[in-house]
Amino acid sequence: MPNQILEFYLSHHFILRAWDRSIDTPLLYKVLPHITVSKKEKKLAIVNPSFLNIKGITTKPSNCLVLVLKYKLLKTAFWCDHPDYLFQKEKSSDFQIID
Repeated sequence: MPNQILEFYLSHHFILRAWDRSIDTPLLYKVLPHITVSKKEKKLAIVNPSFLNIKGITTKPSNCLVLVLKYKLLKTAFWCDHPDYLFQKEKSSDFQIID
């Protein structure tokens, strides 16, 4: 996996964990253009299953993709079936929901 996709850089942690979390380069090329860069220290982009289906990405019906960013650095990403807890846990973060 490259260390940069579009204008986003991939952290070492992201590159190591992306493989076992089934997050590949074609998926990122479909999702990253829809993410806006935040001025806050931490941003959580929650990609809903409906958006993923429109882009031709098949997942479990309730799985959201959560991307954690620091400006243009993609720190980590994971699949989550109940992302609601993130709103309580990460109160100081900037959230973007992609439908």
